[in-house]
This record gives sequence, structure tokens and C-alpha cells, in this order.
Amino acid sequence: MSEQENTQQNFQVHVSPDLDYSYRDIANIYVGAGDVIFEFGNIHRAMPGNITIGNRIVLTMANAVELHQKLGEVLQEAQKQMQEQLRQQQQG
Repeated sequence: MSEQENTQQNFQVHVSPDLDYSYRDIANIYVGAGDVIFEFGNIHRAMPGNITIGNRIVLTMANAVELHQKLGEVLQEAQKQMQEQLRQQQQG
């Protein structure tokens, strides 16, 4: 059993009903000493060639690795579902 499996906990997640959704055009990732920094922003419509950073999120290296793994899994599953839907449309 790995160290991560020994320390993994189950949490009950609550999502606020007034949760804000933020749509972003760009994402930058910086890796530092033990931290991974994600910056999300939008292309500045009034000043072409400029970007405004709207969010900066810092994760520990361990949490960033877990995010990477989970994101890969859900994107792979989504791709399978899209391919199946396309196959069904072509057959029907």
C-alpha cells in the first residue's frame, strides 16, 4: 500500500447554490519549490495582445499530481462517451 493510500481521506463535498462560474481563455502553469501555481485569465478585448489574469490558484505538488491524474481520467472517459455518441449518430 502506498503512502498516499494510507493518508487518503473521504470527504463529503458541499457546493454552494450561488457558486460563481468563471470562463477563461488562457491558463498558465508554474512549478516552484513544492508548489504548483495555476493562473487563469482572459484575452483583453479592448487592448489586443494583452491578457488579464483573473485567478491564481496554488496547490501543493502532491495535490497537483492528483489533479493531473483525475483530470486525465475524466477527460479520457468524456472522449470515450463522445466517440460512442458519434458512432450512434452515424449508425442511426
